[in-house]
Amino acid sequence: MPNIIGTMTAEQKEIFVAAMLFVMDLSQNPEMDYLNGRIKELGFSESAIKKIKKFKTHDEAAAAIKKIKDIKLRRYILREMILVAISNHELSDEEISAIYAIGTHIGIKQEKVSDFFLWAAKGLEWEIEGLQLIEGDL
Repeated sequence: MPNIIGTMTAEQKEIFVAAMLFVMDLSQNPEMDYLNGRIKELGFSESAIKKIKKFKTHDEAAAAIKKIKDIKLRRYILREMILVAISNHELSDEEISAIYAIGTHIGIKQEKVSDFFLWAAKGLEWEIEGLQLIEGDL
């Protein structure tokens, strides 16, 4: 999905950022590098980010994301939410539960949400294996 961010409307970008911030609030110590990279791609300034209304509940997040008609964009947002959630290499039960609830509420089958989580876990495994190759036998 090349340059999906470039195809988003201003409203969709705000929903995207609000969804990322919601997950970040669920995470105890998320890595900001990933989120900051995405925010820069969207062209938001730091002051503009502060003005975006954060979602307070997963129901509120789901309702906003569901307004987006393009299922590919909804899936992209869900994937990015998972990536923000695992950026600290941990997933809490609260994060998993909220993301599953959002995913199913916005029309993504539970199996597909599971596929996203499995994909993210494979990425973490790959990252850890890469570090072990570099540092493993020193």
